[in-house]
Amino acid sequence: MKGEDSTTSRKLDWAERWIRDGLELSKPPAFFETLQVDMTEASTLIEQAREQGVRLTYAAILVRAAALALAANPDLHVVVCGGRMYSPSRVDVAVSIASEGSLAPVMVLESANTKMLPQLAAELAGRVEEVRAADAKLMSALRRWGWVLPFAVLRKAVLRSLHRSLAFQRKGAGTFQVSIVPGVDQFVTPVFGGSAVLTAGRVAERVVAVKGVPLVRPTVHLACSADHRVWNGSAAERFLRSLKGILEGPELGKEALNS
Repeated sequence: MKGEDSTTSRKLDWAERWIRDGLELSKPPAFFETLQVDMTEASTLIEQAREQGVRLTYAAILVRAAALALAANPDLHVVVCGGRMYSPSRVDVAVSIASEGSLAPVMVLESANTKMLPQLAAELAGRVEEVRAADAKLMSALRRWGWVLPFAVLRKAVLRSLHRSLAFQRKGAGTFQVSIVPGVDQFVTPVFGGSAVLTAGRVAERVVAVKGVPLVRPTVHLACSADHRVWNGSAAERFLRSLKGILEGPELGKEALNS
C-alpha cells in the first residue's frame, strides 16, 4: 500500500553494545591537520622492490615513516593512561585492518621504530588473517558473555579502568595508530585510542607545482588527528612535516635496498 512503512528493527547484540560504549570513550577533544605529500620516492621504491621479488606497500611505508618520525621527535611519542603520561622508547604502531564490522580490528606492529621496512611489510601482510580471527573470537566471546554487565554505565566503568593500564593500551591500540582507506582521496577520524592517529587516502596522480612548474606526481593526502590535551597544533604540524621529509627523502630507499 502507498505510504506503508516497512521499517524493521532489532536489538543490538552484546558485542555491539560493548563496541558502542568503547567508541563513546574514544572521542577525545580532537583536532586535525592535513598535508599533501609527494610519493614519487615511495612509488619508485615499490617498483624497485617488486623487481627484486620483494612486496612493499604504501601502508608499510607509511607505518615505518610514522615510527621514524616519532623516534625523531620523542617528546611527541607519549601515551596518557589515567592520570599518568608515559614516554615509551618502543613505538608500537596499530594499523587498522579492513573488515565488515563498524570498528576495524587492529594489528599492533611492535617496535616499528627498530624494524626495517621489508620486515614490517612482511609482518603486515602475513598477520592479517591472524588479526581477523582474533577479532572474530573476541566478538563471539562478547556476544556470549557480554550480558554479565548489562548496563552501559558498568561497561564504561570497566573500559575506563582498563584504559588506565599502559599494557592494555599497547596491546589494543599500540602507542600510535595508522589507518588507511585507499578508495577515497582523504580520510579523517575523530575516534582513536592514543594521543594521535595518522590517516591517509589513496595515492593518486595529481597536478602539483614544483618551483612554479605544474607537474603530475603521485601524491597522498595525510591527516593527523590528535588529542588536544596532549598535542597542540604546532606538535601535529611538526609530526606531519617530519613525516613528509622521510617520505620524500632517500632514507627509506636506502633502508629497503640495503636490508
